[in-house]
Amino acid sequence: MASSAMAIWAPRYTYCDPLVQALCSVAEAKARVDLLPLPPDESLRLRHAAYQRSTRSSTRIEGNPLDDEGVRQAVAAADREGSKAEQEVRNYWRALDRVEEWAQGSGPLSGAWIQELHAVVIVRGRGRRRQRTPFRDHEVPVVDTLSRRIDYAPPRPEDVGSLMQQLCAWWQASEGLPPLVRAALLSHRFISIHPFADGNGRCGRLLATASLWRSGYAFRGFLSFEEWFAADREAYYAALQLGCPVDFYEGRHDPDHSPWLEYFAAVMQRAASDLAERAQALQARQEPPEPHPWEGLDRRSQQLLTRLRALVAAGQESADQFKPTDLEEWFAVSSTTAQDWLHQWQEQGLLEPARPGQRIRSWRLREPWQEWVLGQPLQRE
Repeated sequence: MASSAMAIWAPRYTYCDPLVQALCSVAEAKARVDLLPLPPDESLRLRHAAYQRSTRSSTRIEGNPLDDEGVRQAVAAADREGSKAEQEVRNYWRALDRVEEWAQGSGPLSGAWIQELHAVVIVRGRGRRRQRTPFRDHEVPVVDTLSRRIDYAPPRPEDVGSLMQQLCAWWQASEGLPPLVRAALLSHRFISIHPFADGNGRCGRLLATASLWRSGYAFRGFLSFEEWFAADREAYYAALQLGCPVDFYEGRHDPDHSPWLEYFAAVMQRAASDLAERAQALQARQEPPEPHPWEGLDRRSQQLLTRLRALVAAGQESADQFKPTDLEEWFAVSSTTAQDWLHQWQEQGLLEPARPGQRIRSWRLREPWQEWVLGQPLQRE
């Protein structure tokens, strides 16, 4: 049956006691994390750690061999040189920034935005960046690397466009669903459609993150659920397959999603509970502190500080300084935009030139950000 003849997507699932209990448990953990007062520098540390774990785990699921230290070094390198594995983790980190930007806005989920996100995930090498990745125009069976057996045959390329339109329309109309259910269904359906030649798994997990964040389940940017998928990849892949036949049109086009929802909610429950316990352990042992300036920063400023924290984690000696070209690479912006941002941050009191002079070649954080982010007071010349 061709998908062009299918009705607008209406996923099938039922609520069971374990699913409902997991949803309630995640909501309770979220409330604890959202309201918990933390020591001044822990918000930044938790956010950086979540980005690090999400990047390593989501790329590891697809076979990326880099360990924690390899990811730290790759992310800290502000260029597109290096191995494919190093570029993959840099791309994923940049894609998380893109997801956060979208989640804090009000734009719709669209095929065009998903194509833009995918272009960030797979960009490789120097030269002009692709703005959007077109949906695939050929068959892309998922093949077992050892047996060469086809594990999954996605829908035909001529059906991908309409299936993606149906998915985006469903998500726009599904605001009344519990955020975890909404995110889980979006991710699963996207991966089932497999709209690109590669990078579908990474994009599917990014879309789950985007949906959760837009629905108010950002956990202050501290949560990484991908690591729990990566801990047992066989269970993750089995949950995605839902016991359906290999061919999309023989069952996975309209499955009962209940087992996947139970699996996704259980993973989120473990991730959220673990985060809440770690955040509780980090809580200051004195009177609740005054709100930290970090919480009042705009999204882009928080992303900059997280980037600089990544340099510290990678052990770079020059972590206290960066060049405008570094900013261009981190955020995939033009030199003009980078200069505009730098001067805005200077006016806001976040940055200052690393050395006085008419031509500014590098920038650094001002006090007290230097001490909070880098763990050391600013040494003036």
